[in-house]
Amino acid sequence: MKAIVITLLAVASLVGCASKPPYEQTSTRLNDGTTRYFIKTDFKPCQSSRDWATRTLTKRANEICKSGYTLIDEQTPVLLGPLEASAAKRTLSWEIKCKPAEQPRS
Repeated sequence: MKAIVITLLAVASLVGCASKPPYEQTSTRLNDGTTRYFIKTDFKPCQSSRDWATRTLTKRANEICKSGYTLIDEQTPVLLGPLEASAAKRTLSWEIKCKPAEQPRS
């Protein structure tokens, strides 16, 4: 019985960490004509969830920037508040810039 309870608790905690994180995307055009993209996603406070969030943002950045991208900034804001509330979810935010497409050589 003890083994069943431990197994169920382990599975429940992994399912909570491995849920598919939705992401948000915005962009802004700078004075020099370049566009910066801001993408973010939520994750739970376990390492596998942060890894999943990183893979999700990497995939989205590659979809936005077909010729590759440069990561300008990465933030995981710290939320000050009750421990239980801040442990529920975190946000991973990226600011990226697309690399210029390679010009064919003539």
